[in-house]
Amino acid sequence: MSTINRVQVTWIRALSIALFALVMIIPLDAFAAGEVEVSTFKIYVCMGILAMAAVLFLTEAIPLAMTSLMVPVLLIAFNVLDAKAAFAGFSNPLVLLFLMMFIVGDAMFRVGIADKIGRAILNLARGSENLLIVYIMVVGGIMSAFLSNTGTAACLLPIVLAVAKSQKISPRKLLIPLAFGVSLGGMNTLIGTPPNGIVADAFEKATGEQFGVLDYAKPSFLVMVVGIVYMMTIGKKLLAGVVDRSGTGNSITTSDLPDQEYRRDKAWIVVIAFVSIIFFMIMDPLWERIFPANVAVQEYFKHIPLVTYAIVGVVVIVSTRTLLPKEVYEAVDWTTIFLFAGMLSMSSALQASGAAKYIGDTIVAVTGGSPYGALIGIIIITIAATNCMSNTATTALFAPISVSISMNLNVNPATLLMGVGLSASACFLTPVATPPNTLVLGPGGYRFIDYIKAGALLQIIVGLILIFTIPLFFPFR
Repeated sequence: MSTINRVQVTWIRALSIALFALVMIIPLDAFAAGEVEVSTFKIYVCMGILAMAAVLFLTEAIPLAMTSLMVPVLLIAFNVLDAKAAFAGFSNPLVLLFLMMFIVGDAMFRVGIADKIGRAILNLARGSENLLIVYIMVVGGIMSAFLSNTGTAACLLPIVLAVAKSQKISPRKLLIPLAFGVSLGGMNTLIGTPPNGIVADAFEKATGEQFGVLDYAKPSFLVMVVGIVYMMTIGKKLLAGVVDRSGTGNSITTSDLPDQEYRRDKAWIVVIAFVSIIFFMIMDPLWERIFPANVAVQEYFKHIPLVTYAIVGVVVIVSTRTLLPKEVYEAVDWTTIFLFAGMLSMSSALQASGAAKYIGDTIVAVTGGSPYGALIGIIIITIAATNCMSNTATTALFAPISVSISMNLNVNPATLLMGVGLSASACFLTPVATPPNTLVLGPGGYRFIDYIKAGALLQIIVGLILIFTIPLFFPFR
């Protein structure tokens, strides 16, 4: 590291500490003087920690995983959460699903499946980089509409790395389009992404009605089309500067396997494991419809989290020595795991501190009771929050807030709930915004700022589309 860079990092660290202190010291003094209630003090604490984390994420003055680990520690230190709640993210089923699907994806590469799929995509693209981006985003989008977007991204990751290697293209040109395409596709259906399921549950509890499986596609299909066109044109140019940076990223180690070293005789094992995992992911929300009168069957499958199926698949893969134990540990991008798990505590903290209610009340006050203003406000605040923590956690936080605002304004909860669910998934500014964004961070060798470069304009475009299209399909009254 050069002397100039060391000085820059020192200043960034100092400014980060100063920012946190500025947000913290003023309310701390007032709190000590008895002028601020405990709940108000905790709101300031949460905002201060979130601001500090945002600065450190953006500048990468310290490793991303370390910043993420600081968040639950600070929440405990300032008595916002107890230790159990602060570190609950590390036992979250979604984090474990990340870990398992990294392993399944690596297995697909080692047995040559990823290579075959990659070659098929290359044949369709016929040497065109633009078509390659389009096909990767379309395949990822279609798969994630009916599968888990996290699982889709994890399974396609080694395939895209194989394509990049065979075409001698930097992975940085293809992995952010993959992540964005998967997120855009997942927006279109009830089962495509966890935020859609969360807002569906909130809508049913508030009204007794249900969203249809494809209701989400009414506004979001246009968003997906626009996103693909954007990445093929403007996004490609914006990524050029990222690609020109020295280094090739932390590609999966198996990308260097010669063809003869693929364990093709074990491919059928991985296929069976992968298809089984995907089958049960698809079926998870459908058991109630298939067995409407059999409550026992419904309850049995309801209590099984998706990660269970992925774990069984990994056990089969490793037990048959399709992957060796040492290779299992090498397959996991541990930065991704720590980054995601650490930031899950922010949702609980915002809820426990009263910051969630404060935000909802502020939106109503600022918009002056205007339903359209409330929609704009909830979309903007959801985008801002979800780019600093997981989209699942953000949706769980703002879904009840949007229902409360809807009741306050006497408008259709579907409108604001769609605003929360879709804007939580259509976020492109940071690697922690969505699981697919997080998954490609390490393998692509991206920096935090790279997401802003590639996704800032797309974020604005998508936000505007949602603001104008959601009320058309889900009227306020």
